[in-house]
Amino acid sequence: MAEKKITLYSLTTCTFCQAVKKMLDDLDVTFECIQADELPDKEKKEVIQELRKVNPQCSFPTVVIDDAVIVGYKIQEIKETIGIRTEVDDLYDLLKKVNEPKGYFLNGNKEKTFELLRSLLTNKKRYGYMACPCRLASGVRANDRDIICPCTYREPDIAEYGSCFCSLYVSADWYTAKIERKEVPERRPPELYEA
Repeated sequence: MAEKKITLYSLTTCTFCQAVKKMLDDLDVTFECIQADELPDKEKKEVIQELRKVNPQCSFPTVVIDDAVIVGYKIQEIKETIGIRTEVDDLYDLLKKVNEPKGYFLNGNKEKTFELLRSLLTNKKRYGYMACPCRLASGVRANDRDIICPCTYREPDIAEYGSCFCSLYVSADWYTAKIERKEVPERRPPELYEA
């Protein structure tokens, strides 16, 4: 794979910019990072003119990968444009393959889905199992059995709301916006957190 020319237009005060920068660093990708807010006035004006050519809104972060322009915090889109696959991509493919035939679809918002999957992998490293990223795990598998993804609440949540609590899994009607997307209330009894 030929190395791509990557430029990140960033601000030191922008948490999304810094998250994109960290992701590129973590993936050991060669890129140029332009921290616009640290430049002297003359250089800052030149960078804004340069940025305006690819992103007329001049918003941050903006990532230019060869001729592709990605505006905003779009980690998965950036990875895909660079051509990088990670453990989270493999998990996405596996969950899709296993769950779609059962009528459970992964959320169509890929950025949100991949954030949830990254959190599941964090919990797997932390506890040894993929505890729901939207619930506090105890670290004791027996106590957390109900919140190991897919949690025991997924089926009733999707039956009633079209989505599970964290909206990783959704029904076909939710996925295609045939039903109203409502907030899913927590079904897990609070006393289970004290077990």
